[in-house]
Amino acid sequence: MITIFGGKSRFVDCPFCLKKFSKEPTGTWILIYPGLVGCGKKCPLALEALRRFKERFPEIQTSFYFLVTDPSESEEAIAAYLDYYQKSIQIKALRPETEEEISFYRKLGAYMPIHPSLKQRDEHGTQFFLVPPNRDTMYLIPKLGEKEWIDIQKEIETEIQ
Repeated sequence: MITIFGGKSRFVDCPFCLKKFSKEPTGTWILIYPGLVGCGKKCPLALEALRRFKERFPEIQTSFYFLVTDPSESEEAIAAYLDYYQKSIQIKALRPETEEEISFYRKLGAYMPIHPSLKQRDEHGTQFFLVPPNRDTMYLIPKLGEKEWIDIQKEIETEIQ
């Protein structure tokens, strides 16, 4: 179920986040961007937004993931694509491992092409997914900036109270 909270961000219960990100240190926020390997339009802008976020909020313990939306991508192609960005931000590739994960990300709006020719259309979203340290929810964030981060923190604090 996707919930609109305060009319700003949406969040959903994440049934696999606790297990999927169990190796991340306690207190780490996880930012995920779903993209296409080889994309030269939206993905570079989104990855730059992640770099700026880390630069603006160095005190926040974060891990960054590039959700590989095409299951046919080779490990070599993924590594080559992310190599350039890893010079300025530590970002890891994230591959959905189960049909449950693929279906979950699709419901959130991640463009995950079923047929290889669809990848060529380069029609994927620009939203980010944020997993808080408790790992039980995932927030959908259309833009990643200071205002959005402050809004998310307020929403989480309100939810906890």
